[in-house]
Amino acid sequence: MASKKKITTKDIANYANVSQSAVSMILNQKSNVSFSEETRKKVLNAAKELGYEKKKKKDTQLIGLSKVIVIMCPFLSNHYYSILVHSITERAHDYGYVTFVAPTLRNPNTEQFYLNMIKDFDASGIVYLYPTSWLDDVNQLSKQIPVINIGDKNDDIMFDSIHVSSTKPAYLVAEHLLSLGHRKITYVSTPMSTIERSRSKRFEGLKKAFYEHGFDPGNVTCRSVSTGEYNTLSPNMLEYSCGFNLTKEILTEGTDSTAFVAYNDMVALGILDALFDMKYKVPNDFSVCGFDNIPMADMRRISLTSVEHSIEAKGREAVDIIVRHRESQSKNKPRSFVTKLEFEPFIVKRKSTGKARNT
Repeated sequence: MASKKKITTKDIANYANVSQSAVSMILNQKSNVSFSEETRKKVLNAAKELGYEKKKKKDTQLIGLSKVIVIMCPFLSNHYYSILVHSITERAHDYGYVTFVAPTLRNPNTEQFYLNMIKDFDASGIVYLYPTSWLDDVNQLSKQIPVINIGDKNDDIMFDSIHVSSTKPAYLVAEHLLSLGHRKITYVSTPMSTIERSRSKRFEGLKKAFYEHGFDPGNVTCRSVSTGEYNTLSPNMLEYSCGFNLTKEILTEGTDSTAFVAYNDMVALGILDALFDMKYKVPNDFSVCGFDNIPMADMRRISLTSVEHSIEAKGREAVDIIVRHRESQSKNKPRSFVTKLEFEPFIVKRKSTGKARNT
């Protein structure tokens, strides 16, 4: 039996006695052109009578996007995020998936744009590398597609989460510095905020360690840049600049602290450069600690004491969780689990920390 001939716009044009371009524009509802109502009806009736079926472009796009994992990240200038992106991408390739990276620069409007875009796509899942500004919306979205959060522990998150409690690594750092005789330290951070809870949690962890070891938690001071100043900095040097600028200010004012603790390794690199710039020696004059243990921390001339919390393993786990959810969906099984996975941090001691100088 011969297969039924597929009707084209050329067939409709011949049947309705109009141009093929007119048929195409009317059927695609082009907004920048206009036709008489008579011509429009003639084309639509011809298409109906001939049995024309419009090509479903969106369905073709969705087939491709069904193998895409969206990575929501603030920026890529911090090696912590680039390591996560690489880890997620490599693991995704193992399963035949690809990734789409969405840097938001921590702009809530940009994040919302990406979320609205994702709602129209059949994406495989979303991995958040930082706290969302739209938690209620993302909680709802997680009922439709898998969403994984990699970051600080947050009980308000209703979807899968891979986290480390930010008070724990800070506690480890404080214990290490106390063991070296440091009794006054300065915590240097990007802006404190209710959304980026890990920044304040690390400050709390430092003070908690001082208190529980019999020292005044008031000896742990905090310096952070304002949100206004933060927004004027280049995204390419954002956290480094915070560490560099704040340390210069602290040293110019004078300080009785003998150690600096940075919110993360990128801030710590800024601290180290500011100390070098002002002719101080590390660790003889000041000790410096960071968090994340990025590869640069282990470079010989940097040798930064930092906290390791299994960045690459978190990326792999995030993809594994998404794949498990997708497999359940393909078998028409209801979503029956939410993963809450916590990694234990440990401190990696290097040459940037040493015994406290005599003050």
